[in-house]
Amino acid sequence: MRMRLAGALLLYGLCSSHWIRAQGVDPNLIQEVSAVRVEVLRSKANLRQYTWIAHTEVSVKGDVKSSSAYKCGYDQSGNLVRTLAVTGEGMEVASGVSKKPKERRKAEMQDYIERAVTRIYQYIPPDPEQIDLLLKNGSASLGRSTGGASELRFKDYFERGDTVIFTYDSASKALLRASVASSLGSAKDPVTLEAVFERLPDGVNHVSTATLNATAKKVQVNVKNVSYEKLAN
Repeated sequence: MRMRLAGALLLYGLCSSHWIRAQGVDPNLIQEVSAVRVEVLRSKANLRQYTWIAHTEVSVKGDVKSSSAYKCGYDQSGNLVRTLAVTGEGMEVASGVSKKPKERRKAEMQDYIERAVTRIYQYIPPDPEQIDLLLKNGSASLGRSTGGASELRFKDYFERGDTVIFTYDSASKALLRASVASSLGSAKDPVTLEAVFERLPDGVNHVSTATLNATAKKVQVNVKNVSYEKLAN
């Protein structure tokens, strides 16, 4: 099974690289993006054998407003599935159609926070197909390379005007960090996202922590992934 997976990933990388090379893209960029993309695919495939817990904490103006734990895993189609497991401190539910201004403001904030949490998963873990597309259309570039770590930079990754920097180990090509500058609908509502990747004992790379800051409304979302368990065969 592992040999078939490795062969499929390699074939995918070779075919994509050949097509892109024909378009005149920098060969060094092709080589680095292809190697990182193959490593991302490998880790994502191996993570389908695991479940884990994502502790999610939301703060507004420095005060914790909600904390929850989600059981996470991939379904048979390779889609990430998050199921609420434990709820700690929670925000009072409000109605967006209420005639009371206070209730409407609460509902608007709840919607805003939900969009902020969703935005994290729109960027990490990275999407290999999106990386491939950005390489083809000229939205990828090489960044700095120092101290055993290198950078790949992407623009317009999820929405027009955003930027993503993936820092990876120059030797293994495994992701180390991700830095995102984006927005929640408009330039007046900027968000930044910082994510850290780590390896499980068997070498599978995964998102360890992620922190999103939405400065316009002083919202911060912290996600910490823990308690990885391998599924029974």
